[in-house]
Amino acid sequence: MTHFQIRTLVRLSAVLLLAFFPGVIIGADSAKEQMQFGVKAAKDGLWREALFRWEKALKLDPTNARLLNNLAVAYETTGNFEKAEAVYQQALRADPGNRDIKQNHDLFMSYYKQIQSRQEKPPAPPAPSAPGAVETPPPPADDAPRR
Repeated sequence: MTHFQIRTLVRLSAVLLLAFFPGVIIGADSAKEQMQFGVKAAKDGLWREALFRWEKALKLDPTNARLLNNLAVAYETTGNFEKAEAVYQQALRADPGNRDIKQNHDLFMSYYKQIQSRQEKPPAPPAPSAPGAVETPPPPADDAPRR
């Protein structure tokens, strides 16, 4: 098969996909479709794609507590902890009785507080030597001359 025939076949395949699955190729239009797309991306470990889809869905359905929870989990997973906390708070306001959201938020806060406490602790000073102890010099680097 020639290069031209392969390119033609690829283009034809793309056109057929657009004809049969326009929402998948062009982009999903509803918040539900965006949310489902994000869930699939997250399950595949594609957290940035999940974030993109859920942020897009949020513009279409800004009070969806489940969507807010998913978005908070994605921010947490990608290390954007401040944003995760803010979105968890939105989710809790949207559905204060939701146990899953509350549990996710509680677990996140426990983890986040540990991270914050590690970042706030100053490094420990070196332990003082015992009186009369002789300091042992550090070993020489590999390229340092040896005695």
